[in-house]
Formats: sequence, structure tokens, C-alpha cells
Amino acid sequence: PEYQVGDKALVYVVQPEGEGRAMLSFRRAAQEKVWRATEELFETGEIVDATIMEYNKGGVLVDVGPRGFVPLSQLTSLRRGASDETEDELAARLAELVDRKINVKIIELDRRRNRLILSERVAEREVRSRRREVLLDELQVGQIRKGIVSNICSFGAFVDLGGADGLAHISELSWSRVENPEEILKPGEEIDVYVLSLDREDKKIALSLRRATKDPWDSLDTTYTVDEVVDGEVT
Repeated sequence: PEYQVGDKALVYVVQPEGEGRAMLSFRRAAQEKVWRATEELFETGEIVDATIMEYNKGGVLVDVGPRGFVPLSQLTSLRRGASDETEDELAARLAELVDRKINVKIIELDRRRNRLILSERVAEREVRSRRREVLLDELQVGQIRKGIVSNICSFGAFVDLGGADGLAHISELSWSRVENPEEILKPGEEIDVYVLSLDREDKKIALSLRRATKDPWDSLDTTYTVDEVVDGEVT
């Protein structure tokens, strides 16, 4: 920066007054200010936005004041590659992330070694945990909410409600019998679900797909009449 006589400036005392004048540094002062702010972020555990500046085979460099490193194991923005991918293919995937903003949390700071390690994975987990707390406060049994199918297993489907996953048991997927949840659902699908029960202490949410739709028994008397003969399938 350029200064004029009379300007106020932040300086770092490199050498105090003694036999000669004190030696000061603008550059060291700027570095110190940035590092002290970074140390405060580390101590408070704050999650920050960072821009990916560069990459190498071990991860990416981000700007949070000083530059920090996010190892591959702590990077969730990187799309999954093939199990046998080459270093060039990995580099191509990492290059796609340059200039992208990500949420990170400082997990290691050592000023003496100029070492600053950050994690997108930890930040994402904490953000999701906070959203889960907010969501659990908002949810009420009997509500019908929109969600995204996040995972399908043999006993049901997990549905992301926007910060927390709830489980729809296989018995609650349809009014008719379901042998395999994949018969009626697929990951990424948006669906309406009924909030069946909430366990705020253990942070568990039970959902139902069938109760978010009309009960076929409610219209049975308009579909069939007593003594009518109909075709049916042995289930």
C-alpha cells in the first residue's frame, strides 16, 4: 500500500527501539492480522466459505486469508472417479474445482510450520447437523413434507427432508404389498411423505409414503357393492 504523511497504519514491531530506531513492517503486520483472525476461526470452530485456488495430487489449496490445504480425504465436492483412474484423470477432476467456493472448517493449525489444514467433510457434517436440529424443531407428527429419496435398502427407504434423513419402512411404502422398495422408488426421486413419528432425543424420524396418499379403503364403497362378483389376484 502507498501511504501519505499523517496516515494511520498497522505495523509489526520487528525490532524495538534501542541503540537505534525501531524497525517496523507493514507486510508482517498484515500477515499477523490475517493469522490472528484465522486462529480465532480455529478456536471458535467456525465454518467459512473458501475459494479453491489450486490443486495437486494430494488435494486442493484454498484461500481463507492465509492459504490452506484440503486433503482429498476431506474433500466432498470432488466427483467420484473410477477405481483404476490415472493421475492425469484425477488431475482433470480436480481442475474442475478451481475457483469453486466450498464450506470448510479448520482442523489443524501450526503457525511455526506455516501449516493450515481444512476439511470440507467436517464442515458439511456440522452444517447438516445444524439443519437437522432446526428441522426436528419444525417437524410435527401428521405433517406431509416433500423429500428426496437418498438411499434404498431391503427394509425401506431413507428420505432427505432438507437437512435430515427419515426412514420409511417397507410396510409404509404403499397400501398394497411391496416385496422390494426398488419396485416403486429410485434414488434422487422427489416424493411426498407423511411424518409418522419423531424421536427428538435420538434424532430419528419415521415416515410413511402410503399415508401421504389417499387410503383406498375410503373409496371402497364407491368402487364395489355387496354381492358383486369381481376378479382378483392371489397375493
